[in-house]
Amino acid sequence: MSLRAIAIALMWVGVVALLGLMVHRFTRGAWSLEDDDIPVISTGQKLLAALALGLTAAGVALFVWSWNGMG
Repeated sequence: MSLRAIAIALMWVGVVALLGLMVHRFTRGAWSLEDDDIPVISTGQKLLAALALGLTAAGVALFVWSWNGMG
């Protein structure tokens, strides 16, 4: 597997994790603008979002690095 393929895989894993978190929040009522009782984001959800953003950022950095001929 090339570095570019690993980078693309990291980006997709991060995107899918963020999409899953967003869908989970929507199903729990975080999308309803009429309600005043929007569920609070939990520590686990914050950690998942941070991990997903980190994976995506690492994938982008690795992709740019491999694109410039470094990898």
